[in-house]
Amino acid sequence: MNLNDQYEQITDDEANFILDIHQAVDKLVRHNIPVTLVRLGFELNITPSELGDYIHIIVSILDKVEEKYSV
Repeated sequence: MNLNDQYEQITDDEANFILDIHQAVDKLVRHNIPVTLVRLGFELNITPSELGDYIHIIVSILDKVEEKYSV
């Protein structure tokens, strides 16, 4: 880890939520379903606006999952 990288401590609940996001994104990509905030909200049973704070995480997860399945 680079010393200039920021470290942010998260709660267990938030970590589990990020894992849920990852699983939902993985499922959507595997089934060739577009990943949108509306669709993720449906998959996670929350409103899309609640995902707004996680948009940078969602994009990062999506990039990695798409890369994983493009090989």
